[in-house]
Amino acid sequence: MNAAYKWLPPIEHLVEEAAAAISINGINYAVMMVTPDNIEDFAIGFLFSEAIIQHDHDVHDIQITPSDNGFIVEVTISNRCLYALNSKKRRLVGATGCGICGVEAIEHALPQLSILPITRPIDITDVESLKQRITDSQIKAQQSGAIHAALGLTAQGDIIACREDIGRHNALDKLIGMLLRQTTTTQETSCNTLLITSRCSSELIHKAVLFGANNLISLASPSQLAVKLALQYNLNIIHIPKYSAPIYYSNYDAHFDVNRLSLSSIGEINV
Repeated sequence: MNAAYKWLPPIEHLVEEAAAAISINGINYAVMMVTPDNIEDFAIGFLFSEAIIQHDHDVHDIQITPSDNGFIVEVTISNRCLYALNSKKRRLVGATGCGICGVEAIEHALPQLSILPITRPIDITDVESLKQRITDSQIKAQQSGAIHAALGLTAQGDIIACREDIGRHNALDKLIGMLLRQTTTTQETSCNTLLITSRCSSELIHKAVLFGANNLISLASPSQLAVKLALQYNLNIIHIPKYSAPIYYSNYDAHFDVNRLSLSSIGEINV
């Protein structure tokens, strides 16, 4: 046996993962595998992305109770939101790699959303500086790795928030929940750009459009469906490859018809 091998090395540096059992007004709704921090942000962002709530103030109370294998998240929402909850008819057991497991109908996975106004994509002038600021913001990733991050940016490209999680969709839910909690009915959030360090797939487009972001920046390539959905709803996608210039997928001043895009042969759309 190679003496260099380590049997049962310390695990404290590894990323944490726990089951979060979410109940809404006493109704068991979902079990999600999450990194156990910023749970209130996650609960609000998750219910917002599920279209159960529309605002932070739709949530009256959140109680978090530890259990043997994770924790129980008991959320109390307003009575007017119960109709949205009942119409979902969803009991979700979510893995960390997928955000739409357990949905009973395709239309729940790909719902029709409100179309965003066409906006000019954010101008990324210094890619290397942005990458370094992203790295500096990922505190947990510096300690453990194997974790995704979602960040909020101002129109000037300044990072205003970062949330991390073992699940890429959980990280974005945490960020959206935090931003919603900081936004009042009289003051809209100054965050119009979301950034994800993970691959960009359809459910992340869904969350960004619901939030009303103008831009979604991804450090990994988007899927064909993600690009088509983003263009359908006028969300700008900016992919920052590892070694080349940013690629913009946008309807802004574009000379093409999004309805011509084919899921089987969608190419890079540079604007």
